[in-house]
Amino acid sequence: MSKARWTGALLAATLLLTGTGAGAATAEGTGSSTGTAIGWRALGLAVSPEGAKAYVVAADRSGRRTPVVLRTVDTRTGAVVAELPLAEDGTAGTPVVSRDGRRLHLLVAEQLVTVDTAANAVVSRTPAPEQERPAGWSGGRLTGLAVSPDGSRVLVGQDGPALDGQGVRPGRVLVFDTRSGAFVGSVALRGHTVDALALQAGGAAGYVSTDLGVEHLDTTTAVPTVVRTVGRLGATKELAASPDGLRVFALGALADTGTGYVIDTGSDTARPVFTFANGPLDLHYVAVNPDGGRLHVLKDGWTPQASVLSYDAVTGAGLPGETLTGFGLDGVSATAIAPGGHTLYVAGIRGEGSYLKGVAF
Repeated sequence: MSKARWTGALLAATLLLTGTGAGAATAEGTGSSTGTAIGWRALGLAVSPEGAKAYVVAADRSGRRTPVVLRTVDTRTGAVVAELPLAEDGTAGTPVVSRDGRRLHLLVAEQLVTVDTAANAVVSRTPAPEQERPAGWSGGRLTGLAVSPDGSRVLVGQDGPALDGQGVRPGRVLVFDTRSGAFVGSVALRGHTVDALALQAGGAAGYVSTDLGVEHLDTTTAVPTVVRTVGRLGATKELAASPDGLRVFALGALADTGTGYVIDTGSDTARPVFTFANGPLDLHYVAVNPDGGRLHVLKDGWTPQASVLSYDAVTGAGLPGETLTGFGLDGVSATAIAPGGHTLYVAGIRGEGSYLKGVAF
């Protein structure tokens, strides 16, 4: 039997929800289990370093347009305490908060946007530098990003250029200097499609997922260099690094095989950390608890049967007793683990809108 403790309207009122499967949870106590309304569709989610605020990037509806808005939620009260329009129309990626909590970085409409979290104001909007490409080819889309531990650099992935949507030229990782507010260099990758980036603890090494495998970067220099390609793995789209820097978990490119991998950062060797016998599967949002002991992955996120599966991050053993289910949503589109490691935030669709909820492990 899975158990999850929700905080109705986030943490405004405590609700204990238990159930035997997705959608089976029932609420006890006072308050509403709906959660905090955060717009039409949630595009990304992050939590501040001290856990007091959740930052939700949402798409709203305005006629045929989908304005992008950053909404800040007080996790203690469940109230939306700030809103910041980011684009009149377009898409956005998952936000990343600097370690000191002062800056939030995200990709919006093919620009790197930096937000001052205290002032709730956009500091800069920076398009990618021109990408070398043949005449008639379009530049690659901006994809994932990662922030260095000291907050001085933001690494941004970019697909290779394409012709009529078909690309074979290599992608790259761009380096953004937060002090000067400009891109200061780039490193060419072997793969064309670039997805996620993960930085090893301390920032000495980075890993980037591409269509040709996970590429290991040396990030000790001003502009990173490619050390090697770890391998195709069958899962090279979403990445998460363990807090101790010893492991990177990879998931996604071939997630319908039902396999997630762990990369030993000392040797750059990989092995399966979990495998489902019956694919295809919808697996997303791989994450590691702040203490490094648990690995979490969202399964069937676009359905009411969405669940968060848990594994021992060291041994890879499944922990079915820690599975979280019954979120009361039509689907989950974003997740984030609070710094303390005891609360999972989920954002997803219910009816015509999207809501944010906190779930205790």
